Amino acid sequence: MARNGRVFLLLMFSVIGSLIIFSFWAVRSNKAAGSFEINRVLLCDEVDEQMHPLKTGTVFSYGTRQLCLWFDYSRSPGGDGVQVRWYFRNRAIHSEFIRLSAGDGARTFCLLLEDGSPLPKGSYSVQISLYDRIFSDVFFAISD
Repeated sequence: MARNGRVFLLLMFSVIGSLIIFSFWAVRSNKAAGSFEINRVLLCDEVDEQMHPLKTGTVFSYGTRQLCLWFDYSRSPGGDGVQVRWYFRNRAIHSEFIRLSAGDGARTFCLLLEDGSPLPKGSYSVQISLYDRIFSDVFFAISD
């Protein structure tokens, strides 16, 4: 009987320990997810002097040398950052980690090739995530 009691206590401590570890992981991975929001996401050819998007869309013509991702956000806790990942034909081609200011704001990030040549024709996407939560996944294309 004493052995069964010890096994039961060991099992209970294991379950409680696992729940505590899981709760710390859940709080950390979703710490900003409960409050942080991305309100608008736009793709554009260029931005103006105030970093507002110009010539927005999801299909761009071949010859485009850069594409910009513009988004505005709210309730950023500050100090945290978002991961921006660009994909070409479902393959990651560029990734950036950007720290955001606390509160509300807007950011712009551009995709361009190092040699300045036009972006290749095909399907693209850009993903914005914070920790392990994806906030936006925008698909676009460059065609004739």
